[in-house]
Amino acid sequence: MGYLNLVTDYDLGKVIKVHTIITPSNSTIKEKLRSLIIDTGADRTAVTKEFLKMNGYGKFTKSVASKTTATGTANFLMCEINGLTIANQFKFGKIRIDVLENWQANTVVGVIGMDILSQLTCILSHKHKKFLLTDQDIPDLAKLFV
Repeated sequence: MGYLNLVTDYDLGKVIKVHTIITPSNSTIKEKLRSLIIDTGADRTAVTKEFLKMNGYGKFTKSVASKTTATGTANFLMCEINGLTIANQFKFGKIRIDVLENWQANTVVGVIGMDILSQLTCILSHKHKKFLLTDQDIPDLAKLFV
């Protein structure tokens, strides 16, 4: 199964964390590896304001559109970043992300939303306690959805 780019263990009831690198705003800033949580309920990837600032970002704009979140309706700050790399394999160029404020974590600095996940294939197996993430086509999957 050469197409399986990332297979990670998954425990029931736990969040799925994926190592991620935000491309810094300029080449003088060293890349920092942190974790983001897979969030299929988020339409856009979101990262903490603090982590963005550590990577040299500081231009944040307020969204005019409100979003419904698990805690209610909110207007997020947004930021365009130079790119990000998920699981040291999946590279994405310039992208607009949401900015999380008052997030209380040091190692998990945000969520990977459907803007990224919709470009990949994700499979979660509770029975096998595995999570698969790939950018490759899996032809046999089509048979499951017919």
